[in-house]
Amino acid sequence: MKNKTLIFLFLAVIALSSCGGASYPKENITQLLEELVMKESGEASKASIVGKTLYLDVELAGLASQEQSEAMEAVRKMQSAAFAVTRVILSSDSDIKYMVLNVYDPGKNIAFRLFQSIDDIKSYMYMRISRSDYESRNVFEIEGPGSAQQAVDNKYDLSLEEYVARMISANVSMASRSNPFMGALMSALNLKYKAVEDGTLIFSSAMPLDDKTAELLKNILAEETKKYSGKYGISFKSVKIVNRQDNGTFEFPVADNS
Repeated sequence: MKNKTLIFLFLAVIALSSCGGASYPKENITQLLEELVMKESGEASKASIVGKTLYLDVELAGLASQEQSEAMEAVRKMQSAAFAVTRVILSSDSDIKYMVLNVYDPGKNIAFRLFQSIDDIKSYMYMRISRSDYESRNVFEIEGPGSAQQAVDNKYDLSLEEYVARMISANVSMASRSNPFMGALMSALNLKYKAVEDGTLIFSSAMPLDDKTAELLKNILAEETKKYSGKYGISFKSVKIVNRQDNGTFEFPVADNS
């Protein structure tokens, strides 16, 4: 992780230090990004902009390969694509606020997604936030056969509320990995961001919640919700969990961060 961060910072500084105006004018930023990805990774890609959100889709044949060498090469190309998006946005005169990188296998059976805020990248570069804080704000998601294609194809302008909500979901899942029992529980629940409606943050789970699980999840989600919504100066009035099997719900209030 340290090496990835240092490489990212090096490329980002190069991008910002370019002179003579924008290296990637907003009028043709998607075309220039696709050309850069092809040059640096040898892979075709499709860039698109919806509102202030830039999407980059990259199909990688080796993404789901059982061969370690092929899988590692896919990871390298995924990193290269992420660096390319950062370089282009930071050296552009566009008003892009969010980037979403979608990397998937040819059948769209599995997709890795990276969400980043451009303001967070700049805050890290100018040392307004720490490395650990910056890394915790990057949102990684994995979609499987039942949802990968829909996730990749569904493009819209991200809101700050949704970005923070996805961040909360990602960090709840990440935090559980240090505890094998929590990790097993979170794997079974397969908690996912669903929506933000009228100030309520909504997640979905793959299985019903008994009283003990609901209380445990409530404590974790309340803590992460207050933590990350506070970083962005927003608040949610409550958190709701919807069971994807029977539509049963569990909802609890969240203290105001203001």
